[in-house]
Amino acid sequence: MSDRLGGALARKPLHFIFVLDVSGSMMRGGRIQALNNAISEVLPHLKDEARANPHAEMLIRVLAFANEPRWVIEEPTPVDQIHWERLEAVPRGFTELGSALLTLTDALSELDDGSSAYPPAIILVSDGRPTQSSGTTFAEGLQSLLNNRWGATAVRLALGVGRDADMHSLRRFIGDEDVPLLRADNPEQLVEYIVWASKAASKVASRPVVGGGGLSAVPPSPIGDPIWSTLG
Repeated sequence: MSDRLGGALARKPLHFIFVLDVSGSMMRGGRIQALNNAISEVLPHLKDEARANPHAEMLIRVLAFANEPRWVIEEPTPVDQIHWERLEAVPRGFTELGSALLTLTDALSELDDGSSAYPPAIILVSDGRPTQSSGTTFAEGLQSLLNNRWGATAVRLALGVGRDADMHSLRRFIGDEDVPLLRADNPEQLVEYIVWASKAASKVASRPVVGGGGLSAVPPSPIGDPIWSTLG
């Protein structure tokens, strides 16, 4: 028996998964440093979101990808227990997004199949065009994700970094023309956009609207100089 009224009831897991590009191009212009800063800054906001919704238990996972996908935080971990360890980009690393989506699908397949669970929230951040040196194309990885129940119902947001980000592929990942697709062209934008996307995704996932949709939050306006839009 719980020591507080309702403490043992109705806390449903909300799986929040970051899929982060750490390919070689993320070494340019301070992108990987900005990504680390953005994740560090977003965690307190997610903790606030978790406290504001006592019916959801927010569980964080982080999947990084370059030549191959790698779980940075593999076990679903309560957001208040996360201690962020900074990522390093992989020198000359490719952008094997298709392989990463296969790994993500495998993880989603292990989730509880209960009909009352919240849909996962997935945020993808990438600065390049998907490669397929592993033999898995982006289209194959995306189809695998969409064939999965949780992948199909997930709140999927994506953020491009710099002018070389493949915005078409990121739009296909989102799969909803009404959901904003953002591109960050400097470190300040990257931080602000990830914070916005994370808060918006957690709200929609934990308070799903009957009939789908529900992402009505307006993204922030661009700030600062577009330094990543001019880098080679």
